[in-house]
Amino acid sequence: MGDRNGYFQLTSDGKGTTLTIYPAEGEGKPLSMSELGDYLDQKRINYSQNIIRSALSSNQQKVINLSDKPLTFKVNEESRVRVAEDKMSVIARFYPPVEGGSLITEKEIQGDLTALKVKVDLDQEVFKAFRAEPHYCTDYVIVKGQFPVQGVDGSVDYLFNTDLSVKPTIKEDGSVDFFHLNTVCECKKGQELAKLNKEVLGKPGMNVFGEKLAARDVKKARFDFGRGMHISDDGLTLICDVDGHVQLTGESVFVSDVLEMNDIDTSTGNIEKYEGSLLIKGNIRAGFTVRASGDIEVRGVVEGAIVEAGGQISVARGINGMGKGKIKAGTNVIAKYIENASIEAGNYVHAECIMGSDVIAKDSITVEGRKGFITGGAVHAGKKIEAKSIGSDMGASTEVEVGVDPVKKARYADLKHENQDLEATVKRVQPVLLGFKQKLVQGEKFTPEKVAQIKSLSSTMAVAQKKLEENTEEIKALEEEFEETSDAMVVLHESMHPGTKLTIGGVTVIIKKPYKYCRLVKKGADIKMMPMR
Repeated sequence: MGDRNGYFQLTSDGKGTTLTIYPAEGEGKPLSMSELGDYLDQKRINYSQNIIRSALSSNQQKVINLSDKPLTFKVNEESRVRVAEDKMSVIARFYPPVEGGSLITEKEIQGDLTALKVKVDLDQEVFKAFRAEPHYCTDYVIVKGQFPVQGVDGSVDYLFNTDLSVKPTIKEDGSVDFFHLNTVCECKKGQELAKLNKEVLGKPGMNVFGEKLAARDVKKARFDFGRGMHISDDGLTLICDVDGHVQLTGESVFVSDVLEMNDIDTSTGNIEKYEGSLLIKGNIRAGFTVRASGDIEVRGVVEGAIVEAGGQISVARGINGMGKGKIKAGTNVIAKYIENASIEAGNYVHAECIMGSDVIAKDSITVEGRKGFITGGAVHAGKKIEAKSIGSDMGASTEVEVGVDPVKKARYADLKHENQDLEATVKRVQPVLLGFKQKLVQGEKFTPEKVAQIKSLSSTMAVAQKKLEENTEEIKALEEEFEETSDAMVVLHESMHPGTKLTIGGVTVIIKKPYKYCRLVKKGADIKMMPMR
């Protein structure tokens, strides 16, 4: 037994007029009272709603006597045709004839389509399938529009390493090698740096009324680049003109020779904005400022200076901020030690020890090597802080924080609560609007006051649904961000000293007794000690 919707059929002969109701089969939909009632009303055939409702609810084949007299008119097979709301299809529902009635023809269907001003031809295969095995009270898509074929945006493929997040290596004696870091992506004259993929235009579609539907506009891609490069004759390849280094900042490609300097001091003055990378073979002295759009490598020390880079900052011999030094990197900060400085990294911070400093890293802070301690100051990382020891028995105030920004958590809770209220509004208003719509279909007239009420409710519904959609998108974005930091932790390879202030995912504790050789994570509303992995 296949799937078949419930349907009905009239019989009219010398014994009178009867109505046979056939139940749905398989996954078919049951016959509705409204559809059957509309049909009988249109034919002006009297019937008892209670009797028919009882027959429909039985879910069995039923024969109902409508009249002791036969029909005075002929009942042919017929269809009711409507255009879908999106204008991309025409749906027909067919109704059976009384015995002796004629079957509907393709010409009659085409006449209905013409009356609806449909310009697309009838789907012959669908009509043939119906004619071969009619399923009454069932939707047949007899006309289909053509949806647009969407195009493909242009794009750029970069042919060099765009991620230079290389951590230093630990030497056999336990010290960290800060001198051999791959912080620059070298390029050679004639090297291909990027390939351009041209956009592919879409194809327009057409609805059933013959109206054209445009494909969405596609975005053209282009090379965004500075000096030291050129585009090939066919416009599809970006080629390097010099030996130097290449980097990607946003969507812009920069090529330049690395600027090498011995020291940043009174002999050089400040380097306010260098478009490229810097190699400082010596030191950056206190009071000076160095800014570069690329990476900054310092092979000596950074004293109480301001150092900012769009990429990575590496300092082979360490940072002594003297209480006024500020280091800010778009990606990573790598230093032998960090003392009395303010550090901000768009990715991670790596050092042998951190003392009395304020350190912020979007991803992680790793302190390892022969010392491997964090003492004094405050360190904050989005995902992980890892060290041998944290805090001090000497009373130095040390704050350690990992996890989600509490402001974003509060925003998330507000959005969820607001969505509950909005969903309640939709649940309250939607049935009222549906009721108005049904009455309108039935031909009921409304007073101006009722019309105003309907418009007001429709506006309320539209505003609530739009706000629900916006809130849901923001909630999803926050949840994805939370998911990234749900495994926030502090990893101790030796111990955390009493007096340390520890915060994980918004939960704060003051350490009362030492934690040793463990991971500290948030579990519910508590901070738990877990074994090392």
